[in-house]
Amino acid sequence: MTEKQQLDAELTAILKHLDGWQLDPKYADHCWCAVLIDNIGRGIHVNATQAKGRLYLSGMWPTDGDRQQHRPDKPLHITIARNRPPEKIAAEIERRFLPWYLAAYAEQLKRAEEHNASRDRQQELTAELAALLGTDASRTQGNPTRIHAKGLTVEVHGNGDVSIELRYTTVKIGKAVLKAYAKAGGLAE
Repeated sequence: MTEKQQLDAELTAILKHLDGWQLDPKYADHCWCAVLIDNIGRGIHVNATQAKGRLYLSGMWPTDGDRQQHRPDKPLHITIARNRPPEKIAAEIERRFLPWYLAAYAEQLKRAEEHNASRDRQQELTAELAALLGTDASRTQGNPTRIHAKGLTVEVHGNGDVSIELRYTTVKIGKAVLKAYAKAGGLAE
C-alpha cells in the first residue's frame, strides 16, 4: 500500500465519525496529501508528511472573482497522532479545528464577496464612463477598469474614485476640462 493509499484509508475511517465531510476526488492523484470537503465547498487540507507520525490539518480558503485567495492573517493548523482511533481523531478535529476554521472561513468568504461586489461596481462605473466617450473609447482586456481614448486614460478605482490623465491635448481642450472640473466641485474636495 502506498503512503497516499494509507492516508486515504485512514481518512475514510475518520470520515465515518465526521458528519458532512468527504474525501475530495480532485486530490485522488496527489501523492502526499488529501482534502476533506463539505457540501458547500469548504476544505480541510490533510498532509501526512509534514509532521512525522501525525496528520497535519490546515484550512482551504475561498477565492474571489479575481482568483485571489482570502485567508486569515494567522491561519490555524493542528496535528493529530495518526495512531489514535478514527473516532478520537474525528473528535479532535471537531473540538480543536472546526470551530475556528468554520468561523474564519465565514469571515474570509464575506471578504471575498465584498471584493466581488466592489469589483462589479467598479466595472459598472467603467462601462458608464466609457459610454460617455462613445465609440472612440476602448477598454483593455488586461485591465477592464481602464479606458483609453485619444490623448486620454481613465481608471476607475475600487473605492469609486476616478483618475483621469490627459496627454498631448490642445490648450483649448485643457481649459475646458479644467473649467468643467472646477464647476463640478473638484477643487472643493
